[in-house]
Amino acid sequence: MAELTISEDKMGRIGWNSKTYKKFDDERAGEYLAIANEVFAPIYPVIARQILDRCRVSEGLCIDVGCGPANLSIALARITSLDFCAMDFSPHILELGRENIIREDLAERVTTVAGDVHRMPFADGVASLIISRGSMRFWRNRPAAFREMRRVLEPGGRGYVGGGLGSRELADAINEEMIRRGADWKNKPTPRVRKKDTAEWREIMEKAGFAKYEVIRDDSGSWICFEKEGESP
Repeated sequence: MAELTISEDKMGRIGWNSKTYKKFDDERAGEYLAIANEVFAPIYPVIARQILDRCRVSEGLCIDVGCGPANLSIALARITSLDFCAMDFSPHILELGRENIIREDLAERVTTVAGDVHRMPFADGVASLIISRGSMRFWRNRPAAFREMRRVLEPGGRGYVGGGLGSRELADAINEEMIRRGADWKNKPTPRVRKKDTAEWREIMEKAGFAKYEVIRDDSGSWICFEKEGESP
């Protein structure tokens, strides 16, 4: 793992950023792990490949915001030379993530970190890539979160944030399996980019200080791909 600097004062101020996120106690964390490792397992290699193809970052430090059991970090580690900080709020989820990382023999490249996207416990400009799947719904303030990600990114660093299941085929298969398991959940088809969506994202990204970004809404899901302006080191 490449050396990185974590701000101790920010680590001391980390707290829950959403009452909803508190539901991840021991029991719910275990349920979430089972779904992530079993039902959702096929999506992570697909999304990892999409991240690599769209961001074209394969070296340096990647921070996985709202990492859950670190499945996406693990999948991306398998196809890149990146080192990873898998960051999440829930200590129970992080412990399960560590178990996944050790099981996949990636402990030297993937480290778990407790953190809040609004106050990320990292020094300025340490990350080459920031990723997040499915965590935005827990963020209090999206412009503030993206502003913090911009601070942590190095010049020329990229980000890939949003949600989705990778493809329409995977979404259909997962819907069927979740329904079979009795879950009250169904992933609806992703609509095309709407003018309203684009305007909302433009406002968020401008408030965060990003000039270079792309809104993606297709069968892979709903994502924002962005870049911190400036020359890479």
